[in-house]
Amino acid sequence: MEHELIDYYDENGRLLGVIDKAIAHREGLWHKSVHLWIFNSKNQVLLQKRCAQKKFFPGYWDVSVAGHISAGENSIDTSLREAKEEIGLNTNENEIEFAFTIKEKFKWKDIQSNEFVDVYILNKDINLSKLKFQKEEVETVQFVDKSIIFSPNPNADIFPHYEEYKLLENLINEKEKDLWLKKF
Repeated sequence: MEHELIDYYDENGRLLGVIDKAIAHREGLWHKSVHLWIFNSKNQVLLQKRCAQKKFFPGYWDVSVAGHISAGENSIDTSLREAKEEIGLNTNENEIEFAFTIKEKFKWKDIQSNEFVDVYILNKDINLSKLKFQKEEVETVQFVDKSIIFSPNPNADIFPHYEEYKLLENLINEKEKDLWLKKF
């Protein structure tokens, strides 16, 4: 079993040290991760289906790209690295936009995940046939209408990032409103 070292924090976000990710999940220690949401020009969001062998929410549809921030790494670099590793997408920091940070707590079997999640957005049309999936992470991906994740009654096989979905929806609606107002 390969060890993945991550920084861990107190509940207020103060750095406490470095620990193995498996221990952080077993003990419910706060740590950091990233979510990169990819939207295309058709108002669709890219969802990835987590592979069936994942220990945490296997087979669920989830964020376009996600990952833990390695010890000493920053969230922008993690977003770029995870996009390349998980779906074979090359992007750069000028293409992604920081949206917000959210605190998420999830329990799945023996995993207690307490995370500060830096959320990013990438607006880009992507040819899905050119993507290459990391088989240990991603089974497949697909673009779906963004209303799927913004629905008040989301599908049961979509990862329950409910608070994040609401914040994303508000942010996107505000951006669309600003664009509409600029036309006049």
